[in-house]
Amino acid sequence: MMVAQIGRQRWASLPSYSNGSMPQAPSGNRPELLLPILVMRLMLVKPVQPTLGTTIHVEDQDVHILDGGNSHGIPVVLLHGCGSLAQEILLPFDNSDFRIIAPDRPGYGLSTPLAPAERGPEGQSFWLERLLASLDLPEVRIVAHSIGSAAALHLAARRPDLVSGLFLISPCCAPVPSKPLIVLRSAVAPVVGPLIRQHVIGRWPAFFLDRGLRSSSFPNPLPSHLSDLPASHVVNPITIRTMADELRAFNLDMERLPDLPGDLPLHVLFGMADRVISPNWHIDWLCRKHPGPIVRLLEDVGHLPHHVVPGVAREMLRDLVEAFEETELPRVRSIGSQAVAERVHADLQRR
Repeated sequence: MMVAQIGRQRWASLPSYSNGSMPQAPSGNRPELLLPILVMRLMLVKPVQPTLGTTIHVEDQDVHILDGGNSHGIPVVLLHGCGSLAQEILLPFDNSDFRIIAPDRPGYGLSTPLAPAERGPEGQSFWLERLLASLDLPEVRIVAHSIGSAAALHLAARRPDLVSGLFLISPCCAPVPSKPLIVLRSAVAPVVGPLIRQHVIGRWPAFFLDRGLRSSSFPNPLPSHLSDLPASHVVNPITIRTMADELRAFNLDMERLPDLPGDLPLHVLFGMADRVISPNWHIDWLCRKHPGPIVRLLEDVGHLPHHVVPGVAREMLRDLVEAFEETELPRVRSIGSQAVAERVHADLQRR
């Protein structure tokens, strides 16, 4: 999920340019120049074009889909988080042995928004059901990141015959306390909201995308491949409104989620240093909804483990696809203990 509070970042972590035409970093005694110079740098960056896939018509909506992996392999559907798109979540799984299907969720990228009343997780689960029917996919594994996990959980609870396994990455799924989200709230406020969406956020999408990605990746450096995301397709007036509506409906929809089928393979990957959402909060809640999620926790990793340690994410996807149904799954009880945490210092240093 890309909605996050913007933390202070060191200048050394900003992208570097080799043509010498960009302003240099301010000296240590002029920190007030950092934000204006950062904005100037990002405004001068050439716009990145989105990766184009296939657009299909599902009832009265267009759905943009990117394909990856082996077209003859077992189908796996990827669902991106809030304020993102298919191109982002596809990156770690593109060279897979499975058939990868990554749609832009409704209102993001090049997919048509849902009606406002249907933009919550429950409404999106019906959209996902219609999409699977249009693609003639009677049974799939689903990989979902952050708030994209909520729609996947609703579909698995309501139509267990369609979902043969869930792999949730940093899942935002439990009802959460309210957050300020000052920029997003201002962007959808009456009167001033359209002006902010069009003339502030819409004018400098690269700046807002960069800040959101760095905040989500923290404490890890932003992976370089994420700089290729098309800012104007990730951050624009339509997606801002979609994000707000999705978040507004989130708590009520997740309070209504029934228990999940006990035989559903459910694998969860979380970075213990996640500053966007609390791993303990959401894993505890999942343990109340499912008899035994298989959880893997990574120390020193933030909200984007599939990008920071992609090999771990690919390994967990393989485990999910190969999982056998069991009558009793191991339940995670001690979320924050060293017994269930996994250090990834060496892997991070190799990257």
